[in-house]
Amino acid sequence: MTDTVTIRGFIATAPTQKFLPNGNIPVTNFRIASTPRWFDATSGTWKEGTTNWYTVNSFRALAYNSARSLQVGHPVLVTGRLRVKQFERADGSPGTSIEVDATSIGHDLNYGLANFARVTDRKPDVDETDRKFNEQVAGEQKLNHGYSSLPAVEEDPQGSHSPEKGHQVSDQGLTEKVAGDEAVEALTS
Repeated sequence: MTDTVTIRGFIATAPTQKFLPNGNIPVTNFRIASTPRWFDATSGTWKEGTTNWYTVNSFRALAYNSARSLQVGHPVLVTGRLRVKQFERADGSPGTSIEVDATSIGHDLNYGLANFARVTDRKPDVDETDRKFNEQVAGEQKLNHGYSSLPAVEEDPQGSHSPEKGHQVSDQGLTEKVAGDEAVEALTS
């Protein structure tokens, strides 16, 4: 079967990278769970259908990049060739596995932000990529979502912030400009 499908779901197992027997073609595998949801207007609640499980296989550059970009729980879109395999379990009962040989994998931006980094030579620098991958696996990946960070609030030695005249500190710790006493008196009288 060579049907092309697109599947939307969440990564359920950590992507694992291996190499084909010849030793130079990377393969990354992971499983995704896809559960249909819909709003039932009669009951006013969300309903969930049966979860479908897929094994995703990616090869070469896609395997290399996906192993370093994806984590358990990430929402993804996967496009590729569908393969349905029949097999026999250890107890003799028949089983079916559904696999997708991916041609494209991407984050589902309905659920959050992503940051793209182009790999110019289709084979990224191993040292830098492996460092980032190891940080990701260790749970130390820094969020880089494209927003500029807020400036640091300077504190006095006692640990409290003294805003300059005409400013106040909000509940979130940000300094806000406020109207002078004359303007407040004019508005209240």
